[in-house]
Amino acid sequence: MHMKKLLLIDANALIHRAFHAIPNLTTPDGRPSGALYGLSNVLIKIFKEEHPEYAVAFFDRPEPTFRKELYDQYKAHRPKADDGLVAQIIEAHNLFDTFGVKTYEIPGFEGDDLIGTAIELFKHEKDIQIVILTGDKDMFQLIDDKRVVVETLKQGISETITYDQIAFEERYGFSPSLFVDYKGLTGDTSDNIPGVPKVGEVTALAIIKQFGTIESFFSAIKSSDATDKKMLSYKKLIEHEDIALLSKHLATIRRDAPLAITDISEIEYTQFPIETIISYLKDLGFNSIIKRLTPGEHAIRGTRPDARETQGQLSFLDNQQTLSKELLEDVERPLVPILEEMKQWGIMVDRTRLTEKEVVLNRDIDALTKELYAEAGQVFNPNSPKQILTILKTNYGLKIKSTNIDKIEPFRDTVPFVDLLLKYRELFKLKSTYLEPIKRMTDPSVEVAQGGDGRIHPTFVQMKAATGRITCENPNLQNIPPSVREIFVSQRGYKLVSLDYSQIELRILASLTEDPEMMRAFKSNSDIHQITASKIYNVSLNDVTPTMRKVAKTLNFGVIYGMGARALAQQSGLTPKEAKQFIDEYFKDFSTIKQWQDTILAKVREQGFVENINGRIRPLPEITSFNKMLQSEAERMAINFPIQSVGADIIKSSMVKIKEYLSAENLWGTDVKMLLTVHDELVFEIKDTDRLPKIVEEIKSVLESIYTLKVPLTVNVEIGDNWGEL
Repeated sequence: MHMKKLLLIDANALIHRAFHAIPNLTTPDGRPSGALYGLSNVLIKIFKEEHPEYAVAFFDRPEPTFRKELYDQYKAHRPKADDGLVAQIIEAHNLFDTFGVKTYEIPGFEGDDLIGTAIELFKHEKDIQIVILTGDKDMFQLIDDKRVVVETLKQGISETITYDQIAFEERYGFSPSLFVDYKGLTGDTSDNIPGVPKVGEVTALAIIKQFGTIESFFSAIKSSDATDKKMLSYKKLIEHEDIALLSKHLATIRRDAPLAITDISEIEYTQFPIETIISYLKDLGFNSIIKRLTPGEHAIRGTRPDARETQGQLSFLDNQQTLSKELLEDVERPLVPILEEMKQWGIMVDRTRLTEKEVVLNRDIDALTKELYAEAGQVFNPNSPKQILTILKTNYGLKIKSTNIDKIEPFRDTVPFVDLLLKYRELFKLKSTYLEPIKRMTDPSVEVAQGGDGRIHPTFVQMKAATGRITCENPNLQNIPPSVREIFVSQRGYKLVSLDYSQIELRILASLTEDPEMMRAFKSNSDIHQITASKIYNVSLNDVTPTMRKVAKTLNFGVIYGMGARALAQQSGLTPKEAKQFIDEYFKDFSTIKQWQDTILAKVREQGFVENINGRIRPLPEITSFNKMLQSEAERMAINFPIQSVGADIIKSSMVKIKEYLSAENLWGTDVKMLLTVHDELVFEIKDTDRLPKIVEEIKSVLESIYTLKVPLTVNVEIGDNWGEL
């Protein structure tokens, strides 16, 4: 059944994020406009992707709120708002009005409270999903299964990530309803909510998981006679009960504000007023947005298509401004039913193999844990960053502030404890991120609800990634480690077949830049990494060592992602100075690549977006940000997008063509099923008959001939009974 969408917009959160991401933009008459530019981009993206039937925006008011009356230090540390920010918050009301979105604000309440109240008003509406658009994690407390979800901005303002209950629990390990208890314990520096002294994220997480609410926690420890070390440490927190409860109250979003909306029809969103929006954006000088908006005007004029009731994805695609007409009609639209079929078919899991792997993994984790205890000379929690940091500082004298992998990896060869710890983390991640969720999803009681076929049925999303790459959700099988892949098997009488493009992104790079050295290597089927090593090390091909080739390989692929000297040093083991020298040498030897990158960056800075050779577009407003981190990230995206997005176009085009061929041969869905797409790889389940070799050869031929580059496309084929053999 089709679920209509109600979009609740946290206006102030979005405006603040955009203001800090793009602070140096002004209108033709000199008014600050970076926040309005970012807000416009976000709204256009969301309305084109989400197609909400209802939409409303909520603002904070400048007057003190009830929270200030409860705690006079609430937000007291914040400096006076920048005049440019205040002016844009005021103007944002006109922006929402131009977009056809009603706005509400109430003295004494924050916009968060109005959103909470709106949820309370409309959560019982039939067939409505509520989507909260925000840049503020406080909204997580409002998540309710899949009925109320939070769509929040990732780093910068170009991309969003959606949290339903499952996604939230995967990240935090507890229910969204307990998020206010978590905030009550840890506090919130951005709002000056105090929290409990000396209680950090790790302790708060342990308390929430064991006791649930703050009230339950204090009730339990006050009545407990236990004298173990943990309980005694908890009892020391009793004196802070009042501040914990106050902090929770301050963090709790109200749901009883006097919001003057009596019926959901009052906030119905029936039309995207494109002419009005373009006129408004023109006054603000947002020409780069207008350029992206006008090509899709024919597709977004008027009301949402009725086809969305049964073909929501097709309607979504029709309203995209990031696609050329050819990509839309020839690739993206035909791909919709293919991805749905792939979901229905799923891939089989061998539960016996899964259980065996889990037993071995638990044994290895236990063994590593004991080795860690012995090496550290004490018992501790290997999953506690705080305890690990103390051990590394005290026992080994490491001057570090974090236990993140990039901080401790350099000590792996010299500190045995670090090597053991990283091995432990790898195994624990296998267990918690992959084996345990897959086991739950293939539990017999779950299988019955899914049809009892013993298969996992992931969802493939074709436009979530900005590059156009197909992503995989519920679960994400694209990140399954090789060591776990053997639990995925073919059904009896069939084989799993993998067809994987060889170095497709480097071939695209060679074709786009027309670099003579790269093109020569691929046309002669030579080893591009060996050739690169020969050049940057200034040695003959025969003198290239495996270590040299490894550095060259890292550098070749790093160029695609705009890798700098620091990242190269971390991944290759080089010093930062050596890494910079290698990068300089690389661009000296492959000078056309550097020239191509500079041309791309100059064009993106001018127009605010990057476009690939097939007409796929990615907005990059952060490329002009004063924030150097955001600007550098946007530059890396600008360099990567023309390459990786063409790779996405190629694999998608291949999938469409393969279905055409197999359907004509009456093989699609019977003898041959396309099960997975993993970046540059397709995995099929093919009936094990005499025809199998010919079918595989035909599919390989489609993949290698689907797109014409200036260098040949080549595909590697593997056949086996489980995915691990491929």
